[in-house]
Amino acid sequence: MSHRADVSLLFDLFVVSQRMRRVLADGMAGSGMRPDEYAVYGLLFMYGPMTATEMAEQLGLPLSTVLDYVNAIDAAGHLNRVRHPDDGRAVRLALNSRGVGAHNRANKHWEVVRKEIEGSLQMPKSQVRAALAALDDAAIAAALSAGRVRARK
Repeated sequence: MSHRADVSLLFDLFVVSQRMRRVLADGMAGSGMRPDEYAVYGLLFMYGPMTATEMAEQLGLPLSTVLDYVNAIDAAGHLNRVRHPDDGRAVRLALNSRGVGAHNRANKHWEVVRKEIEGSLQMPKSQVRAALAALDDAAIAAALSAGRVRARK
């Protein structure tokens, strides 16, 4: 590996993000899903049913962006909508059997990349995840202090 530019933590995060985007895009080619779509399907697969607002909070995305993903999943015929048991106005979202199938097909590609990345880590995965959580918390705090986001529940 060539010399890494020592610019700032945010620069490092940008570079790693770009590398991961490329690796994931290459790894997910032929899976029927882009990596960003897989993340949304994966959240619904693991934690659905959930509301779009809950999805936005978990994904760190604006609600309008989550709704674009939800509409695409619905248009693909992969979504179930059920009334929220505590709030009849709210809708909870889950993958239907076709959506689970699409997720499972794409998961085979995702897992190859995940195992490659995790197998190449030079420190325990738990430490990397702790550092990522700390960065996420710092990003949320910065956005809150600037008045750009609500506090996470």
